[in-house]
Amino acid sequence: YRPQNFDDIEGQSHITTTLKNAISQGRVAHAYLFAGPRGVGKTTTARILAKALNCEKGPTVKPCNSCRLCEEITQGSSLDILEIDGASNRGIDEIRNLRENVKFAPSKGSFKIYIIDEVHMLTSEAFNALLKTLEEPPKHVKFIFATTQVYKVPPTILSRCQRFDFRRISAKDIFKNLKMIIKAEKLSVDDDVLSLIAKCSDGSLRDGQVILDQIVSSVKGKVSLSEVSKMLGVIDEEVISGLAGALLEKNPAAALKLTDGFINEGKDVVQVIYGLIEYYRNLSVAKITKNADSLIDASAEEIKHYEAESKKYTVEQILYIIYTLSNTLDFVRKTNMPRIPFEAAMIKLARSGPVVPLDEVISRISELEKKLGKTAGACQQYVKPEVREIKAEAPASVPQSSVDADLEEILSSWASIINYVRAKKISIASYLDEGYPVSFEKNTISIGFPKEHQFHKEMLELPENKKLVEEAFRMKLKIEPRIAFIFVEPVNLPAKGAGKNSERDTTEEPSSPDDEAGSKEMDPILKTAMEIFGGEISNKDNRRPRAR
Repeated sequence: YRPQNFDDIEGQSHITTTLKNAISQGRVAHAYLFAGPRGVGKTTTARILAKALNCEKGPTVKPCNSCRLCEEITQGSSLDILEIDGASNRGIDEIRNLRENVKFAPSKGSFKIYIIDEVHMLTSEAFNALLKTLEEPPKHVKFIFATTQVYKVPPTILSRCQRFDFRRISAKDIFKNLKMIIKAEKLSVDDDVLSLIAKCSDGSLRDGQVILDQIVSSVKGKVSLSEVSKMLGVIDEEVISGLAGALLEKNPAAALKLTDGFINEGKDVVQVIYGLIEYYRNLSVAKITKNADSLIDASAEEIKHYEAESKKYTVEQILYIIYTLSNTLDFVRKTNMPRIPFEAAMIKLARSGPVVPLDEVISRISELEKKLGKTAGACQQYVKPEVREIKAEAPASVPQSSVDADLEEILSSWASIINYVRAKKISIASYLDEGYPVSFEKNTISIGFPKEHQFHKEMLELPENKKLVEEAFRMKLKIEPRIAFIFVEPVNLPAKGAGKNSERDTTEEPSSPDDEAGSKEMDPILKTAMEIFGGEISNKDNRRPRAR
């Protein structure tokens, strides 16, 4: 059932139309390159082209197939049509013989035609020997090269040929061809069997015909779908749909039970994964396009099923399942225990939650950041309030450095300055808290540290950290001072919280030597805290004063 004219060639109209136009216009090239997958009609097209050029009524787009020359070409006995297998005649000696023979005129027909199949198998030396003939071919010689791996053909050869790329044949065209064959052979084969064969042919019409021949030869009587499925090792649709249903219902136990069933029956895990990937691919196509019948190799009834099932998923869910199965396929191929990664994938997919689109995730994160930003600002104002407001604020037109701010004001705002730094960088705030403002002269604030805190001082003197401290003073005191970190003796460090009234209250007798610090006037920060929270000083059991 090999086609004998251009009109009988299935699925390659883009090539046959061009060739017929070239013949009718007398513009036939001296060399053609037919590239494409196996079993799609490359060699058949080459033979029909040779027949069209050498027919006694030709050159013609419709060879008669009845003249002596056409019959010889059909039977493969023509001396003017030489078919060469590039895989077994790939050396330079064979090409040299070809170069010698092209000089001779054809014996009967108009042209001597060389059909070299799998031309990519020729050696580099053979290609170089062939190149000279292609550059200056005799007028009576035509070359037709066929290959499944065109990328292996040297560019110097490609540039001297007219290239035609053959397409994979659709399952519908293969089905139609097989239907014609069983009708001619008077066979009893159901359409669902032919559809399965066409699907398993993977775009190769020749493979489909071979499978049909094998099945008809091995099965007596009517061919059943189950028998064909077993012969081809095809996974039953019930297994695929059952697994898909278990994933949709979030039922991992059902998925594992189905997995155990098909494995015990000797089914291949890899084929099951292929089946699932194809199933979800068809769902995605049915969901995003209105012309699913042109993109899915399936019957009209099956396409309706895909369209109905696709409504139960989001596009993101389908893609997530496909990606997971693809990764599982790679894992399965690398292990001797394919069942385990497959079951793990089934459990993962059956237990997975809804898949949120990436743009929605980004939108949610942005909203959360905005809310957190507002909350952080509110928390900072509540948890770390300033002890008191600066008495004099500079008007917008007055330079910030002209604002009257003495050391006492700096001491009063020291806690809020540390809190500001803490909100930006906790570690820097902890370093800064070990020091204390000791002077404010010539717009320079000196912050003193005991010598044992050398590390704290060095860390604060780093440019980015010092810049943060300056920013805190600028934001809290509305001034732009220079900051200096210095070492001072402990006696020169004022007690934390010391303000304008830091003298000892002589009217209060300390309860113990350890409570000497408690005899000082109350820390302004502590006083403010007590006012806010309603606290009181407790000095029981000779312990240090505490707020509660």
